[in-house]
Amino acid sequence: MTPLQRFSGLLATVLLAAGCSTGSASPSPIASRSPLADIVWQTCPESDPFTGGSPELVCATLPVPLDYANPDGPTIDIAIAMLPAADQEGRVGSLFLNFGGPGASGINVLASNGRGLVPAEIGNRFDLVTWDPRGTGRSAPVNCLTNRELDDWIYEPRIPDVPRAADWVAAKDDAIWFARKCAARSGDLLPYIGTSASARDMESMRIAMGLTKLDYLGFSYGTLLGAVYATLYPTSVGHLVLDGAVDPVPTDASEYGEQGVSIQGALDRLFAWCDADAQCPFGNGAARAAFDRLTAAAEKNPIALDDGRTLSAGMIWTGVIMTLYNRDYWEYAVAGLGSAAKERDGELLAALADAYVDRNQGGGYASNIMEAFLAINCIDYPTSASIDKYRAIYEQFKNDAPDFAAGQAASGLLCGVWPARNADPLPESINGAGAPPILVVGTTGDPATPYAWSERLAARLEQGRLLSFVGEGHTGVGGKSSCIDDAAIAFLISGTLPPDGTRCE
Repeated sequence: MTPLQRFSGLLATVLLAAGCSTGSASPSPIASRSPLADIVWQTCPESDPFTGGSPELVCATLPVPLDYANPDGPTIDIAIAMLPAADQEGRVGSLFLNFGGPGASGINVLASNGRGLVPAEIGNRFDLVTWDPRGTGRSAPVNCLTNRELDDWIYEPRIPDVPRAADWVAAKDDAIWFARKCAARSGDLLPYIGTSASARDMESMRIAMGLTKLDYLGFSYGTLLGAVYATLYPTSVGHLVLDGAVDPVPTDASEYGEQGVSIQGALDRLFAWCDADAQCPFGNGAARAAFDRLTAAAEKNPIALDDGRTLSAGMIWTGVIMTLYNRDYWEYAVAGLGSAAKERDGELLAALADAYVDRNQGGGYASNIMEAFLAINCIDYPTSASIDKYRAIYEQFKNDAPDFAAGQAASGLLCGVWPARNADPLPESINGAGAPPILVVGTTGDPATPYAWSERLAARLEQGRLLSFVGEGHTGVGGKSSCIDDAAIAFLISGTLPPDGTRCE
């Protein structure tokens, strides 16, 4: 498996703004109820394109209430997978994994990447357990658009970098169109796919597996899920590591501005790195200017792709942004840009873009992450549909994030017009009160979840401890730093926290 193939399964990120208001009080947690069924591990279905044929992976489904406030009502099936510890004699227990999104299929990621997702000692000594959260993948998935509509939605130009009044109106109309599509195809499901309900599913899985405590490693959006779980079920918490934190109590600025600044910073550093290297295959020392020329040319004279599509400016942007999530993939960005600019070969950039959105070579999508991402965010964070609100946020951040401020601000319009409301809102205060210590990992150069968000989550948790990775890329655990990995291993296995203020260079 090439590095690019490996990375394509690991979309643990938040790219579009999610909203800003906090939830109302949730229904009382159901912590002691008996599960609706036992978990019975079986060989994964041979027909499944990800899990079929795996010699080690085992699968199960667990029925859970669609609405935990109505436990005797309709149910949905949660798909679960487990990769047993490589060292069964030294086995510590089960470790739950969520790879973010929201909307990422945990099963697809685990099946594609195996134990390479985590430090070797963790894969050796823990059964790695993951699942497709409700609304995603194999677990009552949200469906909003056809594949063709999804292609257009993802890659067609959105609001311009310097929007006019008419552009804001068009962006709102676009949001209304998407929201209506989701309501028509999945309206009955939308109120029940929020993060609180997913945290309750985690508790159902813990009980069904007979675990005294739940150990957990959550990336990106998975940090919010873990923090909500710790808030709803503090006495069930074992060792939780939350890596690349989402702001647990977002404001307009954090959701619709700060994230754009982080992405902008990573993009600027990519171009500066290329300019400083005479061997960089793109730009001849002026990478940003060359990038602007390439994207402009793609609109006027598109580059043909082998599958019959053309390389649009949107695909170029998506392909480059994909590489910002791991410092090791900057080389792919400049190689793809160089090939497109010099040889009119857009295949690498198209592959990067398709990997980011989980589009496969046949024109379909390996998961519904692009739809579930929006649906879960908007259910969790209802907000205003006021154009004036988002235009003001754009004005506030346009100088610090000129490439992203308009798109980040306009993304709030979708949650403003969303057609459903959460049946199980987020807790009023996400603080893990009563839970044991929780380790939060933040990366200073994270493009998707700004480092300040990890600082805020660690401070908000009653017993949060911040571990900092001074580096580039989204999240820190899993091969980027031995210092970070060693700290995560020590905490997950023995509960030993790193010293307060630890920074890994």
